[in-house]
Amino acid sequence: MKNKYVNRSKISEAKFREIVRFFSIDLTAIQIAELTGLNRNTINRYLTEIRKKITRYSEISSPLTEQKIPEYKLQDTDQFSILIKELESKIYTEIIPKRVGFKGNSLHNPAFLNQSGYDLIITLDDGNHYFLGEKNSDSLKHRTKLNRIESFWGNAKSRLAKFKGMHSSTFRYHVKECEFRYNNRDKDLYQLLLKILRKDPLF
Repeated sequence: MKNKYVNRSKISEAKFREIVRFFSIDLTAIQIAELTGLNRNTINRYLTEIRKKITRYSEISSPLTEQKIPEYKLQDTDQFSILIKELESKIYTEIIPKRVGFKGNSLHNPAFLNQSGYDLIITLDDGNHYFLGEKNSDSLKHRTKLNRIESFWGNAKSRLAKFKGMHSSTFRYHVKECEFRYNNRDKDLYQLLLKILRKDPLF
C-alpha cells in the first residue's frame, strides 16, 4: 500500500495521517485506537516507531551531539538519571543509568559528566537535582536557566506519569518526545512530524 511516510505500509496514508494528528495532540494509544478503529497493538507499534524518529531528529538537532556520552543498555536497569541542558530557551536531554553518576546518595561525578556540557542531573527515583559545572555569575541568568529546566521537567513528569508500566528500553524515547514537544511548543507539531517522517519514513 502506497504511503510516503511508512515503508511497506499496511495502512493507508490517510489513516497514518490520522495517527500522526492524534499523536500530535498527545492522545493515548487507547484513545487513538478507538478513534482510528485500528488494533491497539498496531497503534503502539506505530507510536514507538514515531518516537524513535523523534529521538533521531532531536539528536541531530542537539548542539551536544559530539559530546562523549557513553552508550548504555538502559533495559538492564529501571533506575535512571536524566541529564538536562538549557540553551537559548531550548532543552536537551540524555538518559543514563543512575549507578553511573551516583554512589549511594553521593554524587561522585565521573569525568565525562563534568565535560558533557549538560547543566543538571536529576535522579529519577528520588527527584534530587545536582548542578553540573560552573554556575553563571549572573544570578538572574542562572535563575532563568533553572526556571526553564524546572518548567520542562514539571511538564515531562506529568506526561511520563501517564505511561504506567513503561518498559525501560522505551523510556529514553518518551523523554526525547517530551524534549521535542517542549522545544517545538510554538509550532504546528502535526505538520512538523509529517515533514520529519516524509524525509525519514518509518520501518
